Amino acid sequence: MLTVVTPPAGSRLTTLERARALLGFAAGQDAVAERCIDLASALAVDWCRRPFALTTYRETFPISPGDGVLLARGPVTTFTSVVQGETTLDPAEYAYDAELGRLYRQDAAGYLWRWWGPLTVTYSAGYTLPADTGTWTLPPPVERAAILLAGAALTAADRDPLVRSETVEGVGSTTWWVPGSSGLPSPEAESLLQPYRRVA
Repeated sequence: MLTVVTPPAGSRLTTLERARALLGFAAGQDAVAERCIDLASALAVDWCRRPFALTTYRETFPISPGDGVLLARGPVTTFTSVVQGETTLDPAEYAYDAELGRLYRQDAAGYLWRWWGPLTVTYSAGYTLPADTGTWTLPPPVERAAILLAGAALTAADRDPLVRSETVEGVGSTTWWVPGSSGLPSPEAESLLQPYRRVA
């Protein structure tokens, strides 16, 4: 079971100023642009099946599997506590494989052991966002995808928002975006987000 201990400071994957630098919209469109950024950020999160903002979670495993446990969120930045049964483990007693997203039990010699009994892991995972204080860690392709999606929403008022692409040569052809389909209204944004999409 996964619960949120500390929610993120915000959820926007870009800022108004950074979006303006790429899209070039006028100051008079700021209110609409902010709503489009909110929409684009939510769309990116939904399509990738994962949150991006840095959040603290508590995840419980009633019966620990023998191998490493797969944490539901990533990338993990810090572990607050790892409790096996009623024993709080020292950081030297567990190891995290960031590539696989799995947490393993580890002995003093560095050998991996099987988990036993219930396990409770409290950890922080995700990225700091462009609007957060200090250096942000959100991958640039994710931010660019959010800006492109916000731009698509901004221009929707001037054309049919369901048109993904249009060819005028010869007879012409139009590709439509269907709401609820697996694709995004911006093919470039979809390509940028693909490496960050969870399989399930």
